[in-house]
Amino acid sequence: MKEKEVKFDIIGDIHGYADELVQLLKKMDYVKENGFYRHPELDRKAIFVGDFIDRGPKIRETLSIVKAMVKNDAAQALMGNHEYNALCY
Repeated sequence: MKEKEVKFDIIGDIHGYADELVQLLKKMDYVKENGFYRHPELDRKAIFVGDFIDRGPKIRETLSIVKAMVKNDAAQALMGNHEYNALCY
């Protein structure tokens, strides 16, 4: 029996730019349904590789978008050095 292949979109260094994140997700055909973004191909997921905070004006919104996607199995997220530094501070 062949395992189902999962496709990933790698996204990094959002830095609190929620509006730009939404534009990127839409450009990659992610749609917002039930309060979170998901790709219509259910075997395709986003992988966020950290640096969600610092610099941009919408850090909370950025974290909300990522958290909702992870919670609903539309993404996975890794902590970046900016999150690590914030926790250590």
